[in-house]
Amino acid sequence: ASGDPAARSDFDVYLDDGALFHVKEPCVQEDAGFAISVQVVPEDLKDLPGWRRRYGSEKLRTRFQHISVLFEGKCMAILSLPDYPISSITTGQDPDQRPGWEGPPGWEVEIGGLRRPGSPPL
Repeated sequence: ASGDPAARSDFDVYLDDGALFHVKEPCVQEDAGFAISVQVVPEDLKDLPGWRRRYGSEKLRTRFQHISVLFEGKCMAILSLPDYPISSITTGQDPDQRPGWEGPPGWEVEIGGLRRPGSPPL
């Protein structure tokens, strides 16, 4: 991921080549103890699986540790996005729910007005 982030919060969020990148610098192991939650709203509801259409979006969720790397004081998690034209994305950090967890609180950002190359104008 390069250039300016699509959104900023505790992590900078980049959108590039069909993937969402969550990047933090400086970053320590404790920063990676959370779940990433991503809600994707398609341009056309027909692109969603039938059971998701009534919700109007697709939810993706994974543990940061499962898709991340820590290097040179930075951490980055990469999450592939569905292969359909996207209208908006809401992503964020769900705090760890383990008893006694003292890590970072949750956060959420929205990236709107998106179009994939080749998709019709909004």
